[in-house]
Amino acid sequence: MSISNETKQFIQWIQSFDYRVLKNKDDVEINFIVPMFRHLCYPRTYSTGNYPLDTQNIEKNLESIYIYFSTDDVIQQNSETALIIAIYLEPNSHNFPEAVERAKFYSNYLKPLYFLVTNGYHVRIFQYFIYHKEELIFDKSVDSLKNTHIATEFHNKFNFNLVKNIDKNTANISKYTQYNLIEKSLRRYNLQEIVANTDFRTSTFREGDRLTVVKPKVVIECNLPKAFGEGNCQIQFSSVILRGLKVSLNHQYILGNLMTGLNTRPEWGCRSFLKQLDDNAFEVNLGQTTVILSDLETADLCLCIDIVSEEYKKAIVAFENALETWDFEFTEFLGVRGVTLFSVDAKLWRLMHNFANEFNYVQGKSEWHLFQQEDISIRVSRGIRDHAFILPKPVNYLSILPNGIINIVYEINDVHLQSLEKGELNTWQQDIGPRGTWTAKYTQQWLLNQFIPKVIDYYSDKYPLSEEELLNNILSTENNRIYITEIHEIQELIPYLQDIQSWLNIYIENISTTLLRVYYRTFTNLVRNTDSSIEGMDYIIRNLSLMESDNTKDRVKSNFQKWNFKDVIYYLDAQVGRINNYQYENSFKAVLITRIFIWIIEHGKISCSQAQLNAAKQALLPLWEQSRFEMRHVYPNR
Repeated sequence: MSISNETKQFIQWIQSFDYRVLKNKDDVEINFIVPMFRHLCYPRTYSTGNYPLDTQNIEKNLESIYIYFSTDDVIQQNSETALIIAIYLEPNSHNFPEAVERAKFYSNYLKPLYFLVTNGYHVRIFQYFIYHKEELIFDKSVDSLKNTHIATEFHNKFNFNLVKNIDKNTANISKYTQYNLIEKSLRRYNLQEIVANTDFRTSTFREGDRLTVVKPKVVIECNLPKAFGEGNCQIQFSSVILRGLKVSLNHQYILGNLMTGLNTRPEWGCRSFLKQLDDNAFEVNLGQTTVILSDLETADLCLCIDIVSEEYKKAIVAFENALETWDFEFTEFLGVRGVTLFSVDAKLWRLMHNFANEFNYVQGKSEWHLFQQEDISIRVSRGIRDHAFILPKPVNYLSILPNGIINIVYEINDVHLQSLEKGELNTWQQDIGPRGTWTAKYTQQWLLNQFIPKVIDYYSDKYPLSEEELLNNILSTENNRIYITEIHEIQELIPYLQDIQSWLNIYIENISTTLLRVYYRTFTNLVRNTDSSIEGMDYIIRNLSLMESDNTKDRVKSNFQKWNFKDVIYYLDAQVGRINNYQYENSFKAVLITRIFIWIIEHGKISCSQAQLNAAKQALLPLWEQSRFEMRHVYPNR
């Protein structure tokens, strides 16, 4: 086979290379790295020696790094076009392991095909794989490159014209050397070696709203939800049998099936998508796909799901908190997703819409010229910044009649998010407030207290309106409940306990005791000093007997008919002790305990200290917040 002119020039250069010119790291750069890549045909403008990686964790000392791309367009020089990362050391340095770790760290962001480490005397080149461990594919002294055969192979494998045309996706899927090793191992029946060489490389990294979690057996790539938008994820497995299988899960499935039982072991029965077949195998239902996984694969899957689900939940909770939407009911219609703020009759809605069209922001400069012309909605905007999108949703077909009812819906849509992202803000949440994006609660109060009174006053001289009738027909969904942290009376805990009871009633799976231990203990202490003459002892005893009928351990008494309130507290203390020794609890038992707490607080005369009440509020808050999240986002999607 004839040797190309480029290859000949590379051989001529490497054979004439003189080690004696290498005195320091700058010499390695100038006399080895730069000319080597030039003779490998990498254009100078396709590289950078000071690439600004967008992360706070990366060190700023980048002078010993060259990054080669497939393009000279600086804007396009990113993880999609990165080809090779080259790290060079001092000529007398042998600290290759640290340099390799540094290259691997950069590779997590740039995702090159290869990374190279050299001190000018020795060259090591690794092939980078997104999820699998990197593979050392060249490890020779520079002196060995003076051999014509080795230099030819080196040039043919790493020259720019070849490398730039490699499909990254194909390169990451087909690891020829790994598959070759697997085939050899199969022939030797060395199954342990096969498994070890198919494992992914553990890592977790996030780019914006895209989160990737990798464990040896499983990788999950997740697009986290943003505002009212939906997320999704894709799951892959490293095993030889399941390689190539990609399970895609939508927003509804993630919420409805992956969110419960977080941070629990697969065999505890706390996760709805798992069914244990034996000690070493689980049936796993993932959307429309059902697979049988080993205990190790199932454990890695659960670990990945825990990380992804926690971040998924954080994104949703952050959105609800930022936009103050918790107290409003979700609604979805005609591709619009929002929350219902309140209801008005059709006459008032038409006046509101007419006013918004008449006071278009381009037609005047008064304080009320703050609307943008829309077809059926009201867009509160001065053109530069959108404050709120308000839409009408008919309650039923009678809503079109003069006396019909219209739901007022608060929406965050793609247009709004895009306008926020055009600014210099790091996140859309930073723009929330009266001068930026209005929250649902602020929008509701503005409509009720400012906008609607203004509309009625403006049209009162033009049309025969009954202000009293229009205002009386407004049906608000505002929640007047005192928030947990503001509670001062023990009776005010009851609505929150009832929420938790409703949540536990539909919690089909076992529940982790880490969620219940503090709750059991603090509320048992709270009701401990209750007057023994409490009414409804038969109701309390009936709930205790239901617990006892399924409780083979820690049996305290069997003759419930003779029990008094002191025995009830003794039994509750026993449950506090029992749950400390168990990893999970049957959800129905938690329902029964909660029923008893509610009854005692509602019907008993309790003497408790401020410290006990404060402790009860602190114990209740995280449990209630979880119940609120799951009742609002998880169970509707099951």
